[in-house]
Amino acid sequence: MAIARAIRQVGPGLLLAALALVWAFPSLWVLFATFWQAGHFTLVHLSQAWASAPFGGYALNTVEIVGGLFFAQALFGAAVGFVLARYQFPGKGLITALFLLQIVVPLYAVLIQEYRIIQGLHLLNSKLGIMLPYAVSGIGVLTFRQAFRAVPRELEEAARLDGYGTLGVVWHVYLPRAIPAALAFAVVSVTYHWTDFLWPLMVTNTDAARPIAVGLAMLAQASEAGLQWNLLAAATAVVVLPILVLFALYHRRILAAFTASYDW
Repeated sequence: MAIARAIRQVGPGLLLAALALVWAFPSLWVLFATFWQAGHFTLVHLSQAWASAPFGGYALNTVEIVGGLFFAQALFGAAVGFVLARYQFPGKGLITALFLLQIVVPLYAVLIQEYRIIQGLHLLNSKLGIMLPYAVSGIGVLTFRQAFRAVPRELEEAARLDGYGTLGVVWHVYLPRAIPAALAFAVVSVTYHWTDFLWPLMVTNTDAARPIAVGLAMLAQASEAGLQWNLLAAATAVVVLPILVLFALYHRRILAAFTASYDW
């Protein structure tokens, strides 16, 4: 009986640990191949990978794309989320459903149409061309909507009695209470667009606008004749390390934000 009880108590934890190890194995292998050589720690592979391609330019492009997208998505999400959370108007349910549909139907389902639009706007091979299809995020809108719905009406009424208009109410009452939701959405937006590959690959053909994930693919393609696994692993580490480090530093706050925000 004691053994069976111990298995019931420990079994779920062991199963989760095994699943986590399987999921994390590719990342662990990349880090091992990057920083370990002949039984000791080394940065040689990382420095070689950084010098083998213009990763500095790729990284700068990625930061601009990811930062610009999060700003646009958060701004639009907060504005539309506030309207959907606090106002009643005809078609509100339909509009909410359309944003939900954007989550269900991925961008890749309309990839050709998006490409033709960007081509018609003469935005190919530009960072704006990469960003434009993602500027409005259904997840962002619904995340802020849920956060604003949780704010008590009494706080808004008290702010209006103090003389605040709508913008003042949003700034002083709603936005401070939506910080956990904004953090959770930031994780979703940044991790997705930091590693996004297919769309940036389609609309860029020079290093001027390529993000870091596409730059990694270009390096791998150039190495096809004689694959150098340590070099490719180090280049992959350049892509994934910033995300891993941020999560390691702020994982408690990130998990708390997800728990508080994504209950819809």
